[in-house]
Amino acid sequence: MKPLLTILAIWALTSCSETPQSVIKTDDNLTTNIKLILEKYEKNDLDVSGYYADSVICKLNNTTFTGYHNLKSGLQAQHDVLYDNIKIDDLYIHTNYFVNGEKWTRAWFNWIATGKTTGNDYVNRVHFDYKWENGKIVEFLAYFPEKGEAEEIAAYSKASNK
Repeated sequence: MKPLLTILAIWALTSCSETPQSVIKTDDNLTTNIKLILEKYEKNDLDVSGYYADSVICKLNNTTFTGYHNLKSGLQAQHDVLYDNIKIDDLYIHTNYFVNGEKWTRAWFNWIATGKTTGNDYVNRVHFDYKWENGKIVEFLAYFPEKGEAEEIAAYSKASNK
């Protein structure tokens, strides 16, 4: 009976141990690439197509579209039409290397800007996810409050229609 209890105890202890599902890195090339992309965005330098797949899938909150050209035109409109003084503050980035081979870089930061039309100051806590395949971003997920952007777009539309 004692050997059976010993075997059951060993089985219980070893079967409950979890194997790692991912490794997190903050000093790798993918993390560095995202930091560079965000620094360039802040400076209105959107020449970062080399990092993205042409057919990148973009999911911004509940809106989904494909194509780097669509992503770039939206980011360009933020600078050219909607906001001044776009800044990124309190940035944290890491990349998850999953055991199934997937690689996701995650970024959290405060996005800060002033509306070109309203003059309102905006500070939004933002979370971005970037999925990598063959050295390119193939999926981009962005989570952020939409209220300020909706207000700025509405103000711009109203001012443009006068």
